[in-house]
Amino acid sequence: MTVRTTTRTTTRAAAGAALLAALLAPSGAGAAAPTGGERTAAARTTLTFTVADCEGCEVQLVNARSTLDADVVHVWESRTKEVADGRVTFTIPTRRTWGMSATVVAPWEGHTGYLTTVAWRYNGMHVGDAITFEEAVTRKRASACWEGVRSRRVTVPLVVEKVRVAGVHEEVDGSIAFVPTTSSWLPPMREVWDGVLGSQDVNICR
Repeated sequence: MTVRTTTRTTTRAAAGAALLAALLAPSGAGAAAPTGGERTAAARTTLTFTVADCEGCEVQLVNARSTLDADVVHVWESRTKEVADGRVTFTIPTRRTWGMSATVVAPWEGHTGYLTTVAWRYNGMHVGDAITFEEAVTRKRASACWEGVRSRRVTVPLVVEKVRVAGVHEEVDGSIAFVPTTSSWLPPMREVWDGVLGSQDVNICR
């Protein structure tokens, strides 16, 4: 009996001491500081695309990365947003920008059978190189994968132009979409037709 009584008394005393210490501690002192991993996971980036002559175009962001053994692909998608007043803005986890692709559906597009995908880099181009529409339509390969950013806010100019493409049944209006200043990119480089990068599935970036 003596042992049990002593144990309960000691427990009550310890609890009381802990409560008193908590009451006397400065506000927030009891909260553990976030680790580096938690800070990274919580970081968000506001990404704005500026694009002319594409009012009503629908833009969606996709991040698809494979595990080291390539057996599992983790896919994340943003909700679809429309271009308004020449711009469209997303606020997303910063970590999702690494290996991110972007698709564009323009109001003029016919039955293409694929989603127009933003080319972050064309073959023969280096990071920082400018590329025009006239040059882009001559390219044969492009990367759909952005290397991403760590910034909390970034604005990316985007070119979207109407072009004629081979559709499912016949030639139809389609789109070419690319960044006019070559951006940091990730493999793979994919085949394009007259500069048009189209996707029928998610782009798995490495």
